[in-house]
Amino acid sequence: MEKKYQIILMILFFIFLTFISFLFSPFFHIRDFIFHSRNEINKNELRANINKFYGKNLLFLNENELKKSLLEHNLISSVQIEKSFPSAIHVVIEERRAVAWLKNNNKKLIFSADGIILDEKKLDNDLQVPHFEGFPYYFEEEKIVLPIITDEILKVLNDLEDDYLSKIKKVILQNDIYKLYLDSGEGVNFGRNANLEEKFAILNSILKNNQDAKIDYINLQVIKHPVIKFK
Repeated sequence: MEKKYQIILMILFFIFLTFISFLFSPFFHIRDFIFHSRNEINKNELRANINKFYGKNLLFLNENELKKSLLEHNLISSVQIEKSFPSAIHVVIEERRAVAWLKNNNKKLIFSADGIILDEKKLDNDLQVPHFEGFPYYFEEEKIVLPIITDEILKVLNDLEDDYLSKIKKVILQNDIYKLYLDSGEGVNFGRNANLEEKFAILNSILKNNQDAKIDYINLQVIKHPVIKFK
């Protein structure tokens, strides 16, 4: 009987070693990253952020380390990691979106809602995001820091559809009053930093309902009584 148990134990031990050996085998080595995002991602731009993870064991991958590495890229605001056995990783990316630009040293600095500098262009480049004028700011590493009062308008701009955002040519902040200028020439008085989401919704509705009209000026300081001046 003892010999029988010894044989059983040896078989179990062999199975255990085989299992452990399989877990650490190249079968589970990471060989592919599959990216998912709103816009198509160029994997080559992320090569430096993912190279060190190729060949690592997928079973024992440190997901937080991978997320941290990907978040070092200025275009990425959030990351979700999904393992796909035996050897692939699906990466769901939320990209930072350009919401405005500032003039600095004869350059256009394009930035996201959280102030991360996404790109730099020459002044003669035409952009599809508004120019922020009259906004005090300073730099902190690779970030533009704006007054706290601007947090709400940056959030609203970030949520606008691309087509709507491209219609806004300039946003001016003067004495805590927002004034907008559209690409078709209209001026819009937004008033103070209150109910901005509703004001942008009203403005969008006005523009859609008056596509054939020539608007000179819009006043949305009092949202219950918007004023439209036609040419």
